Amino acid sequence: MHRSKGMEFSRVVPASVDDANIPSAASSKAATPEDREEALLRERSLLYVAASRARDELIVTWSGQRSELLGKI
Repeated sequence: MHRSKGMEFSRVVPASVDDANIPSAASSKAATPEDREEALLRERSLLYVAASRARDELIVTWSGQRSELLGKI
């Protein structure tokens, strides 16, 4: 996801966008609520960048509980 900024692809498939993987464990271990909020914003922005690279088709997969960053679908 980090390397996709500025690029475009016909299809993008962010896989494993579930509560075990996104947000990353490093973001979840923030010391204060303010730090966690900022870390979640960075993770949400990163997911947005990855998803917005799709020109024709976007498929998002998860297993179990989807990531809180996906919101209500």
